[in-house]
Amino acid sequence: MLFKSLLITSISLISFQAFALDYKSCQIKKEKLQQQIAYAKKYNNTNRIKGLEKALARIGQQCAQIKADQSSYSK
Repeated sequence: MLFKSLLITSISLISFQAFALDYKSCQIKKEKLQQQIAYAKKYNNTNRIKGLEKALARIGQQCAQIKADQSSYSK
């Protein structure tokens, strides 16, 4: 019984850490894309800007989903 409780607790903690890591890596991706957008704007590369903004929007949606999953999991 004690082993089962410890196993469940450790699995829960590992899952929570995975969510936190995913959200942090998501934030890093957003920052990198924003840097690339700034660089593309500096050189007036409109096609690159459009593509990067689409990618940023997708990453934003993924980050929001990860955050929502994380908050629903912790309840």
